[in-house]
Amino acid sequence: MTDQQLTDKTGAAVTVALDQERRAYAITLDSGEVAGRTFFTPASATEDSGGAEEWIFFHTEVDDSFGGRGLGGILVGQAMADVAERGVTVVPLCPFVKGWLEKNEDAYASQGGTVRRAGPSDVDAAQAASKGA
Repeated sequence: MTDQQLTDKTGAAVTVALDQERRAYAITLDSGEVAGRTFFTPASATEDSGGAEEWIFFHTEVDDSFGGRGLGGILVGQAMADVAERGVTVVPLCPFVKGWLEKNEDAYASQGGTVRRAGPSDVDAAQAASKGA
């Protein structure tokens, strides 16, 4: 992840980190409190893609008590930057992730980010993963 200092709309410091165990990126406040997460699961097509990883992003949440601070955008933006750096293809099912990618399509592509449209097996994989999120 980046070494740059991240701040929300109030100027408060935040960090975004990959939580591999939960298959999520988490945004954490300076106090140590996790304010939100964006969840993913490996796509079933990953095995059929010549070893290239594909992650289905299926849900993003930010606690209501932190609304209006731009945390969702920071969270997804940092997650997408990390995914692009890792060479992972994003399969967006989460409306928030999909919207972020549409708004930032050119910048994301210039970072090397790739996106694939979801298919029925991706929906099934996301539904199964969401039961454990």
